[in-house]
Amino acid sequence: MKKLAVLLFLLSVAAFAQDDYVSVDNQVYNFLQRMEVLHIIKGYNSFEIPKPRKDIAGYIKQVIANQDKLDKIDKKILKDLEVEFEFDLYGTLKHQQSMIGGNGYNLFSQEGKYLYYYNEPHKANLFVNLLGQGQIIGENDFQNKSNLSTTVGVIGGQIRGTFLDHFGFSLTGTDGLVMGNKEVARLRTDIRDNFKYNLDTSAAFFDETSGYLTADYDMFRLKFGRDRMRIGYGPRRSIIDDNAPPFDFLSFDIHYKFFDFSYFHGKLLGDTEFQPDSINGGINYVHEKYIGYHRIGFDISDAVNFGVGEMIIYGDRGLDLSYLNPFAFYKSVEHANQDRDNSFLFFDFANKSIEGLKIYSTLLIDDMDFSKLGTGWYANETLFDLGIFSSNLYKIIPADLKLEFTTIDPYVHTHRTGNTNFTNNGYDLGSGLQPNSVLLLGEIDYRLNYRLSINARFQYIIHGANPVLPNGTIINVGGDEALGHRTFDSNFARLLEGDLEYSRITSLLITYEPIKQYFVTLNLSYLNESLQNSVKINQLQSFFTVSVKF
Repeated sequence: MKKLAVLLFLLSVAAFAQDDYVSVDNQVYNFLQRMEVLHIIKGYNSFEIPKPRKDIAGYIKQVIANQDKLDKIDKKILKDLEVEFEFDLYGTLKHQQSMIGGNGYNLFSQEGKYLYYYNEPHKANLFVNLLGQGQIIGENDFQNKSNLSTTVGVIGGQIRGTFLDHFGFSLTGTDGLVMGNKEVARLRTDIRDNFKYNLDTSAAFFDETSGYLTADYDMFRLKFGRDRMRIGYGPRRSIIDDNAPPFDFLSFDIHYKFFDFSYFHGKLLGDTEFQPDSINGGINYVHEKYIGYHRIGFDISDAVNFGVGEMIIYGDRGLDLSYLNPFAFYKSVEHANQDRDNSFLFFDFANKSIEGLKIYSTLLIDDMDFSKLGTGWYANETLFDLGIFSSNLYKIIPADLKLEFTTIDPYVHTHRTGNTNFTNNGYDLGSGLQPNSVLLLGEIDYRLNYRLSINARFQYIIHGANPVLPNGTIINVGGDEALGHRTFDSNFARLLEGDLEYSRITSLLITYEPIKQYFVTLNLSYLNESLQNSVKINQLQSFFTVSVKF
């Protein structure tokens, strides 16, 4: 009887689930991470997101089967998720409304809302949404006694669907308008990264798009397009985070019981040069740059996960077939390619043997000479991350605690050729921390109810910046990702040498969903920084946002 129930469960997931992915900012990931730590679900690993809707539905079904272990708030969150992922869970649309062709559409209902949806079982399904967002951004600079603000409006749409149960697609596009101070608007990363907005000093418009195609055959998945990804454990992902602009990539994953393999190859933006031209006004030249990634992971047990992976950055040439091969050691391939590129090796580990507690760690090796360990040799470059996720007080208070410690050695992510450093369009692909830094982070998530949560975070960062002499000469101690080791730089660089900079960042995020798919958020960040050359920053940044999806 038990085997029959398991078989029916697996068939239900395969028959109805869609093949598109759940975006990295969806709150379901926080919920599933808590369920993982509480031993309510098995097989979930938060190291790589986003995940397919089919996988998310499978984890939610596990929670449904164990919902007697949930507290009152999580039981209500689960009911909300059953509405959001109804089609993926049950193949029904009973709690979904369609504005076009639907009956009794209500903008203020607590059910799922679409501009239009269509479903023909085992043939095709389609879901279309309109997106809207209004935001007020404020910057209160206590140091310079200034108070600036701006208003941002965004409209757009999303369309996603599946064909023949195996092929999926998603397309999202938005256009935005800035009404106010342009510099303050750049506190938004999508505005900060927008080329047209920043090229024209009078421009007030910005846009962003993402989209991809997928093919899913259970153990094997293929994805091609542009989408945000986060790789690593903890609040600040040490491998790939959302600090840099999204990029286009081709990826595939293999999942089988205790084993998984993941791979992607992506196109980045390298160094930019402007070449003046009296006839056409000039050309913006961007150097070619690419990234490769692969990781093999093992579930040693239900409580212990281990993984090992590599990354490669190369540029100033076309696609390199050597790195398109997923099943090759990048470091050895780099040597065979005449040592022109920037490779990384990493190990990750997570243990959740104690119910309610997850301990995780990541070690990234940029370069290593074992004969010179402990000498301060500049080429011994590692990133080490250690953290915990705790829900041990789950039965007492609805709160999760996160603590994290990170060290990044000098010259990590840099390279002797600037166009192969670990950046996209000049922004760090990881957590945004510069090399030659130490981070201490504490965070608490508190759920006031199933639709209202408060997140408080404190970060203390010490960074060893490259000293700059009065004549402009830079003393390189490995503190700038954009500046690799030069032949005349010292061959010894110890952690936190240079001009020490101190950053104390306190953040508060309040998220409220009064109506299904309508979000109100308030994000406050207080920056207290002491930087080199006696620069002081004492600033409050605020983001009040209303987002709708209908």
